[in-house]
Amino acid sequence: MLRTKAQSGVALVTGSTRGIGVAIAMKLANRGFAVAINGREEGPGMDRALDAMRKAGGHVMAVAGDMSKPENHGPVLDRIEAELGPLDCLVCNAGVGPLRRSDILEVETDSFDHCMTANARGPFFLAQEFARRVAGSGADRRHRSLIFISSANAEAASLNKAEYCVSKAAVAMVVKVFAMKLSPLGVQVADIRPGIIETDLSAPVIQEYARRIRDEGLTLTPRVGQPDDVAQAVAAIAAGDLPYLTGTVLSVDGGLSMARL
Repeated sequence: MLRTKAQSGVALVTGSTRGIGVAIAMKLANRGFAVAINGREEGPGMDRALDAMRKAGGHVMAVAGDMSKPENHGPVLDRIEAELGPLDCLVCNAGVGPLRRSDILEVETDSFDHCMTANARGPFFLAQEFARRVAGSGADRRHRSLIFISSANAEAASLNKAEYCVSKAAVAMVVKVFAMKLSPLGVQVADIRPGIIETDLSAPVIQEYARRIRDEGLTLTPRVGQPDDVAQAVAAIAAGDLPYLTGTVLSVDGGLSMARL
């Protein structure tokens, strides 16, 4: 089914069966997008996300596929185009943490490759597939966006997850090179950098971060971030609320990354 005039466009959010990803998908649906949610495979998590969005009145489809594998990109985008229409917004949200939290001197190649493959290599080639389709769409100048969810660790180093930091720093450069290519075609490209966000993935360490926020002023805004904080930033870009912004960083981190003396 192709989009109707009432819709803002078509969006794909990778890794959107839980946490930040599902919050982004829900927010985009609330802003009038037809949304494709994505997970590595079909299962209860995808079913729950799909059901929640449909109950909220969203125009949504589910498309399974491991987005760290470039061979899945074309088929996934083909399925979305066939049901919803060409993509107006691609949100590269899917990512992984290190296989083991260990000191930099103990990092092993499997964990390094795990982070680089999912967090940098996969998004690069998915963005490439999206860019090729945009470049081939002729004179269509409707608002489009390519949004990467990176991390405060793209800039802030951590010795116990060095491979993760390296992979997110790589994403920061992916944003810049695609901004150079796509901005002249009317596509906004942005790097959204979440700070300390309460999700399933952060659950093992969130209480310690909450203590540091409370007792040490780790963030200027005195609370842990929520997935909806990130989702609101994504939706603003996707909907064209910030039209003269591209190739830049939006730090959704409550002031965590601001330089202080």
